[in-house]
Amino acid sequence: MRILHTADWHAGKRLGRIDRSAEFAAAFDEVVAVAKDQKVDLVIVAGDLLDRALATFDAIALVLDTLRRLADSAGHVVAITGNHDSPALFELLAPLLASMGVHLVPRIRPPGAGGVVTVPSRDGRETAAVAALPFLHEAEVVDFLAQSEEWFKGYDARIQALCGALCAALPADAVRILTGHFFVAGAELGGGERKIQVGPQYAATQQAIPATIQYAALGHIHKPQEINGAAVRARYSGSVLQLDFSERTHQKQVVVVEAAPGRPAKVECIQLVAGRRLLRVEGTMEELRARVDELAGAYLDVRVQTAGPVFGLAEEVRRFLPDAVQVSGHWERQEPGAGDGTALQDRSLASAYAEFHALDKPRGYGVPAPPALLAAVRELEEEVLRATS
Repeated sequence: MRILHTADWHAGKRLGRIDRSAEFAAAFDEVVAVAKDQKVDLVIVAGDLLDRALATFDAIALVLDTLRRLADSAGHVVAITGNHDSPALFELLAPLLASMGVHLVPRIRPPGAGGVVTVPSRDGRETAAVAALPFLHEAEVVDFLAQSEEWFKGYDARIQALCGALCAALPADAVRILTGHFFVAGAELGGGERKIQVGPQYAATQQAIPATIQYAALGHIHKPQEINGAAVRARYSGSVLQLDFSERTHQKQVVVVEAAPGRPAKVECIQLVAGRRLLRVEGTMEELRARVDELAGAYLDVRVQTAGPVFGLAEEVRRFLPDAVQVSGHWERQEPGAGDGTALQDRSLASAYAEFHALDKPRGYGVPAPPALLAAVRELEEEVLRATS
């Protein structure tokens, strides 16, 4: 069987003030085209189809139309909820889409009650059995496994137990696939993931992926990558667009898997080209003006080198770089009270707060700032910069 693996669509996500609906539509057109060209039998969407649980009507409509077109091209689609999706919405839509060949899995279910989805190949000669594991919140209790108390000692143990139970129910004569929306420790973060749901408390190990399957189609991490150390081929397909500037270096892709019962899977990554470039640029105002032609057509994170704070900086930059999404000024600062004119490296709010925190009392707290607190300050600074630019 030939299987197309995609994930982390995040339909409806904006880039600052920018509505990217047309770019999402173009990316989905490209995914549908790959499904047709590669003559796949099944499409797997490994979670985060929408960017918000309370998504806009337009975003929902775009996702539903894409699922329908993928089912028309491949015959069957299996899609699970990610941490951004609404399980309630998936439950509402599942019966309506089932007749089209779209199998939505809203919540973690026992194998016999929707946790395993079985679909035939185009020619009917083979069958794919998909163990489906939607996103598991750390505090969530899975009723059908409640009797196994040892499975609830930690997130990794719970993920391992769930994957093991679901995959154990896959028929031996089928192409055995696991799809899940979870973070495997050691995977390189893309940058756009929700930090509160990616970390040690939400991490599984490579051992969560059973050796009895042909392929693990994973979602949650936005940077495409293979899972090193897994017993079988396992990948994050990544997001379909560069969703924010932390993903500006990513080459987006989908994964085509060719698998037969009992044989190792063959994996091919196909690059996607839809969507405008995201670039981070830095220079003086004069240097930036000289690069107008070079930067045309890209969304920009502009860092302007100035002599100090400049009122109306974003408006001035956008007069000649209208696609500047974020604009910030950067200049050399002097240590307060130094009086010797020594120039210091431009500091972020987090670095300034760290310096203040370590100052002797009563000027500061007299101790180093906790790393978690500094991380929160950095995240707050990024949000303020995005909102004000």
